[in-house]
Amino acid sequence: MITDLARDWITPVSTSPDVVKLVHLAMRMDAYDMEELRAALLRVSRSAYEDELTIQAARVGCPGRVGRLTNGAILSEINKDCLNDAQSIVNTYNFDLLAEITRIRSDVPTANRHVYASRLNDWSTRRGEWKVPQVTQFAVNRARSKAQTDFYNTNSSFGMAVLQPTTAKCPICQGWINRGNVPLRVATNNPPPYHVNCPHGWDIYPEKVAREECPLLWMGE
Repeated sequence: MITDLARDWITPVSTSPDVVKLVHLAMRMDAYDMEELRAALLRVSRSAYEDELTIQAARVGCPGRVGRLTNGAILSEINKDCLNDAQSIVNTYNFDLLAEITRIRSDVPTANRHVYASRLNDWSTRRGEWKVPQVTQFAVNRARSKAQTDFYNTNSSFGMAVLQPTTAKCPICQGWINRGNVPLRVATNNPPPYHVNCPHGWDIYPEKVAREECPLLWMGE
């Protein structure tokens, strides 16, 4: 989950002045937005998962094998993650929206609906410029890490991995970087991202499989 669902915007909105209630109602994200977000996150996550399977097949010596995620249990798990993310994104947006409406009301006590609409549209655009890439990248990185874990656990492969890039601000990331090469199974059982805006991923160096075994690789079925 990307953000904290404990952020309560419903209670403070219910006790706000009427103008704040009306503006928030007009601008807030709702169940329709949540469903759109879930579907969009699932699309990019599934694409990243399949692409990562293809990459790892080439790493073990089987170029040409293409990932195709049809496993229902895995799809359900990824979809659940995307739904949780969508719920959290909507909750955080509505919480931040209330704070912005309150700020506008404080700056311009006489603001009418046109003033609110103009300022909130600008705020939402600026917010989306950094928030959308952040959310998308988190989902993509999580899907790629899951694909690595599923690929190597299912195909019983061995090897080593190193966390890249080799610079970090987070102590968890730095701890893995300090370990250098780690066993592949340890790496895939501890997948990033480890926090929001985590740029890290495992660079994997697996043992090769025999060419005749390439058709037997699990590729997401």
